[in-house]
Formats: sequence, structure tokens, C-alpha cells
Amino acid sequence: MILYFVIINHVDLYPWNNLVVPQLSSTLAGIIPFSIYLIAFRKRIQWLMLIGVVHSYVWLGLQVRQWWIPYLFGPTPIHQDFSWYTDHGYRETLKFLPAVGNRPVPDAEHIVQQLLSLAVVITSTAAYRQIRRGEQIGRACPSG
Repeated sequence: MILYFVIINHVDLYPWNNLVVPQLSSTLAGIIPFSIYLIAFRKRIQWLMLIGVVHSYVWLGLQVRQWWIPYLFGPTPIHQDFSWYTDHGYRETLKFLPAVGNRPVPDAEHIVQQLLSLAVVITSTAAYRQIRRGEQIGRACPSG
């Protein structure tokens, strides 16, 4: 997910993406925390792993909020204005979902990002639970 995020934010792959403006701040907001979480999982730093799992859910939730709520429901109290969609050039990116009125349509670039984010949520949750379970079993069965 980290590599994909860097590529789509910095490599012009039109019509897959449409780099209207530089994406450095967006890239850093994604790669810094997820790189830290990756290290935490490799070193089994459980408290930081848990933060990474929770952050992964938030990350995915924000993507659902940004793309799927406007697509499925149109204007809502949190989505009154869809100018972000046009301003960032998303009207011109590759899509395979049908348009619904004037609502933003999730493009292929972001659907792949969301699927990768879902994979991070699933695998990080499973890995954290497995490590926690292993630690609890180790405490219940003292060696000796």
C-alpha cells in the first residue's frame, strides 16, 4: 500500500491518476505513520502495533467517507460541496462504476488504494491478534 500510494501521488499515470497539484504533504501523511507501524510489526512493539491497527481502520474509514458516501448517497450534511472532485481532476480519471447524477464516482486509482487499505486492515488486525494470542498462551503455560 505504501509503495502504491507513493507512485500514484508522484508518477503521472494519466488516466489512472491526474496529478493536478503536487502531493507531497498527502504522501508524507500516509507513508510516515504506516512506515512506523511496519517497523512496529517487525519488532513486535505491541502498543505501537495497536495504534497502527486503529489508524488503519481510520484511514480506510476516511476513504469510505470521501468517496463512497457521496457516490452512494449524494449530498449529505458532511458532503454539501463536491468541488474537491473537479478541482483535483478526478472527473478525468479512469472509472468502471456508472455515474449517478452529478455525484463523485470512485475512480479505479482510489478503488485499488481502498482495496489495499482493506488488506492492511485485515492483515494488521490478524497479525496483532495472533501476536497477542501467542503472548497470552506463553503466560498461561510457564516454561520450566
